[in-house]
Amino acid sequence: MPQPVIRCDQVGKTFCRSTLSAILYSAADLLRRLFRQRPARLPRQHEFWALHGVSFEAGRGECIGIIGPNGAGKSTLLKLINGDYQPDQGCIERNGRITALIRLGGGLQPLLTGRENIYIKCAELGFSKTETDALLERILAFSGLEKSLDLPVRRYSDGMYARLEFSIATCAPMDILLIDEVLAVGDIAFQMRCLQRLEQLKKAGSTILFVSHSEMNVRHIADRCLLLYEGEALALGETDTLFRKYYEATGFLDRALEPLGLAPSVPEDFAGVVQLSNVALETQADGAVVVVQSGRPVTLLLHYLSTEPVANVTLVLQFWSPTGVLVGTFDSGLNGDECQLGQAGVARLELPFLGLTAGVYRVAGGFRAGGRWLGYQSHLLKLSVTQPNLREDQGLLALNGRVIF
Repeated sequence: MPQPVIRCDQVGKTFCRSTLSAILYSAADLLRRLFRQRPARLPRQHEFWALHGVSFEAGRGECIGIIGPNGAGKSTLLKLINGDYQPDQGCIERNGRITALIRLGGGLQPLLTGRENIYIKCAELGFSKTETDALLERILAFSGLEKSLDLPVRRYSDGMYARLEFSIATCAPMDILLIDEVLAVGDIAFQMRCLQRLEQLKKAGSTILFVSHSEMNVRHIADRCLLLYEGEALALGETDTLFRKYYEATGFLDRALEPLGLAPSVPEDFAGVVQLSNVALETQADGAVVVVQSGRPVTLLLHYLSTEPVANVTLVLQFWSPTGVLVGTFDSGLNGDECQLGQAGVARLELPFLGLTAGVYRVAGGFRAGGRWLGYQSHLLKLSVTQPNLREDQGLLALNGRVIF
């Protein structure tokens, strides 16, 4: 099996919401390294995961589209692969030289002319002056900037910036090309020329990671897609399938539920007779973001507090999508599992088959008795469900069963 050009294994990156805390954490990390102590557990108090547990491989001549809403971690992933950031978790392998188009105009010198920028950028790409002379006409023909070649690029519009940068970066085949929304500022004719150029690079063996909110562009060029949502890699698979899952996660496909009366009313949070104090995976100590896999068994530990003994109690957990759709419910009363609760204890919930497909779910609920809630919490746990073999014909739920012939 050929070696992948790009390989990400459980890659994670944290950022700090406070500048002062970031400085203090950096000093503490430096001291730990000096005294050869174990690194601090991440994330710390003022930190959050911009990316967490992202794994995928990209082969030679393959284009992977990276899709997801704003803030999902798409640009952060490209910057990690480009070496702008270092991962706080996991590892990244790159087999080849990288060309990156991540920030519009970031690689151009605004006080220099377009011609001067072409020679500087081509030198950075490893071309000699003679080779750049030979490539100049090709770059100008593709960008259409012949009349503006000797103007300072600070006078260029955003579209002209993008055309010049893209033309320089793709003037010759490269090992790895990273693109982040650079085509968004170009007109439709230029975008189509760019997509044709990317197809040529793929055939020449270049590996491309393509970030875009344009479904048309991603469908045209991507062989597969990676769906990111709130820093988690939900799935990697066929482009059509991943876009449908993307729309489900952002609520585009669920807009008709409210007019049809299918969106249930949500009770207000209240601490009643019984309250869940902590919900976590059996293998995880706290109730942070939990990453599980669709179709696999899941065991949750539920710590509760009760102001008085209560009999004939059932546990009810609700699984909500980010768009407010109640996707599924676990009700122990359906199995006849009723119990008596003391003042404090731990309940163990075993789900032998997790029937939720790829997505990020909010777990809510509590205990019920006599048809009423004894306490309700709307944010017990954030459950990130991954699915390695996502297909277009799969919906929100995966059903468990056995076929007998």
